[in-house]
Amino acid sequence: MQERKSVKEIKITLTQEDFSRYEDEVAKRIAKRVRIHGFRPGKAPLDVVKRMYGERIMEEAVERALNEKVNEVVENNNWKLITPPRVKAHDRKDGDHEFTVEFEIIPDFNLPDLTSITVKKRIKRVTDSDVDERINEYKENNAQLKAVNREIKEGDMVLAQYIFKSKDGKEEGPKRARIFVKSDELDEELYNALIGKKAGDQITLETEDGAEIYKIQNVYEKIYPSDDEIAELLGYTSVDEMREKIRQQLVEEYNEMAEAELENNIINEIYKLSPFDPPPTLVSEIYKDVKRQLVGKVSPEELEKTAQNLAVFRAITEIILLKLIEEKNIDVSEEDIEEYLKEEGHSDPKGFIRNAKRRNKLNELKSRYIIRKAFDYIKNLVKVEPEFVS
Repeated sequence: MQERKSVKEIKITLTQEDFSRYEDEVAKRIAKRVRIHGFRPGKAPLDVVKRMYGERIMEEAVERALNEKVNEVVENNNWKLITPPRVKAHDRKDGDHEFTVEFEIIPDFNLPDLTSITVKKRIKRVTDSDVDERINEYKENNAQLKAVNREIKEGDMVLAQYIFKSKDGKEEGPKRARIFVKSDELDEELYNALIGKKAGDQITLETEDGAEIYKIQNVYEKIYPSDDEIAELLGYTSVDEMREKIRQQLVEEYNEMAEAELENNIINEIYKLSPFDPPPTLVSEIYKDVKRQLVGKVSPEELEKTAQNLAVFRAITEIILLKLIEEKNIDVSEEDIEEYLKEEGHSDPKGFIRNAKRRNKLNELKSRYIIRKAFDYIKNLVKVEPEFVS
């Protein structure tokens, strides 16, 4: 029977006989380590040791007895523990102790027939407009600001003094505000209020709580570098060379995104055919890392939900790949790692591996590339249908 659930709850009964055996074992071990007045080390009678360290002995005896019983259940069911047992309830009945114990396991499931899975791989063609967009990003990042004495228009940068006045007359501020006047980014009401204004003007926006006041101090126009200037700045000899190199970079980027999306789609298909309950502890550990990585990349309102969804998906991915690696005996050799490093553009793969050995990082490197090899194994079996998008 498969155990698709990762959280297990079992009841364990410990008799007084069970306790007595473990109490004696723990008491003998404690007696060897402590000094009791009137006795040589290790020679104090057990009843004296139990009387002096009774609570400590009982705690250790319960822990050892429970662990042994849990291990028996785990071994009999061929489970793989990922958290230690936790006592949820403890009752006494007719001299026996009844425990309700909870722990997490790696869920058991059958991998589906990978050859029966069909997934689409979206392949994006690089267009001239894609190249133009990337060049415009470089221009945006290297634009200079020039103070102008004219009305504000699209694309300008405005320096203003911001004050919030609540309905009861209290003011917050003034604060320095740096506003980029872009219709697709700025609040529509603020954008419309700024267009046509000049340095020295003031605008007021009414809100439910009061009023936002902007005192315009300076207006700056963005001066963008030319294509020739950007090419020179990036180290290219001509605009044509720059455009060709950017095109190649975009092809590589789109290919990497397509592969990542393909792998995610494959995992989703496997999970649909063989669902299981990802262990909460594993999800929680991944969540912490994911949340740190997402800070500043998604809005605060979306952070928790996005991080949780990603953590669940990564936990599912990890368990599926570990199952595949174990069942198919997938391993990665140094030669495999060398080939992967070459594909990634490393100029000296052998040297990279030697350095990893010196720094005791080889196992870390193997863990990374065994996942890559597992994905390669899967992608060779599933049916991949290309889908070209512009």
